[in-house]
Amino acid sequence: MSYEDELMRLQRIITADDSTDEQISAATAARTQLIDNSIDEAFKRFEARTEEFDALTSRLKAVVDKIAANQLAGVIDTLNGVVSDVQKAASDKPAGDKGSGHA
Repeated sequence: MSYEDELMRLQRIITADDSTDEQISAATAARTQLIDNSIDEAFKRFEARTEEFDALTSRLKAVVDKIAANQLAGVIDTLNGVVSDVQKAASDKPAGDKGSGHA
């Protein structure tokens, strides 16, 4: 069941006229936990992407430093490797991760 489906299911329990107080309380707690878990997962994805970006930045800086020092041998190969890695990372996004930060 997707996040949105589970959230809607819990909301229906919370707002249903025939739900008992215990059902409403349990559904409210479950909804809070679902939201908290979703936020935690979004932060983990953000942190992973930040680490990838930091690594990419460091690699690109090394290429720029080599160019600045006139050490052009191998720079194109290194840059091609960086570009390939970025393209792979972009295509390896988990299903449902549209990069919007929406969990």
